Amino acid sequence: MKIGRCLYQGKETLFLFSNGKYFSINGKSDINEIIKTGADKIDVGNEISNFQFLPAVNPQKIFLPAVNFRSHSAESDTRFPPKPYFFTKFSNALVANNSELRTPGTIKKLDYEGETGAVIGKKCYNIPAEDAYDCIFGFTIANDLSARDFQFPEMHPYGYNWVQGKAFDGALPVGPYITTKDEIQFPLEIETKVNGETRQKGTTDDMVFSFQDLISTLSQNITLEPGDIITSGTPAGVAAFSEKLYLKSGDVIEISVSSLGTLMNKIL
Repeated sequence: MKIGRCLYQGKETLFLFSNGKYFSINGKSDINEIIKTGADKIDVGNEISNFQFLPAVNPQKIFLPAVNFRSHSAESDTRFPPKPYFFTKFSNALVANNSELRTPGTIKKLDYEGETGAVIGKKCYNIPAEDAYDCIFGFTIANDLSARDFQFPEMHPYGYNWVQGKAFDGALPVGPYITTKDEIQFPLEIETKVNGETRQKGTTDDMVFSFQDLISTLSQNITLEPGDIITSGTPAGVAAFSEKLYLKSGDVIEISVSSLGTLMNKIL
């Protein structure tokens, strides 16, 4: 099942995407309520069109692992960490599918990172890795946009500037919807295109730490709640560590993930 959020006839509406069509969901306007109670309990309404996507998730917490694909580790000449190492983003970063990206004009080196995001489906704390998949409601697509001129260089001994480099306004397009985990078959293929040119192509088999590992590590001392999102990390091909160009005004970014659809945004 594929469910999401949109603005329809002036109000927030939840939708079901099925067989190429969008249908309203009756009686509910909070995506996290469906995530808590289960998508099998929804009341499907009429077909809708002429709506505006909203970010597919409405999380309390957003976690992203650094250097979690072996190919990205190799291209950046950065050894992946011995255990998951996270940074965070906040609600100001969330952007919907098909939305134009109004990133801060102070950023000169804007980079893309195509990723998959696991959406937490129930409250979980101190969960062993073997039980962690049960905590997942479904998956969506995310673009971990990065301001490399703020993120780098390292400020010794404090490390990289993760906050301004990663958590700026508009730094996390996410969508177009959430696909429930029963429709997912791993490995997932991730492909990022800029203006139709493939920049990244990889699969979740390249992840250093699985989603189960990521959830287990975070939940050791953080309670994960329904709607929270944990991304996968990104495969090789980002502009910072290749011959590819940084993003500029007018560029169209499309991130496609098998079973999850395509997330598309344009840089203003």
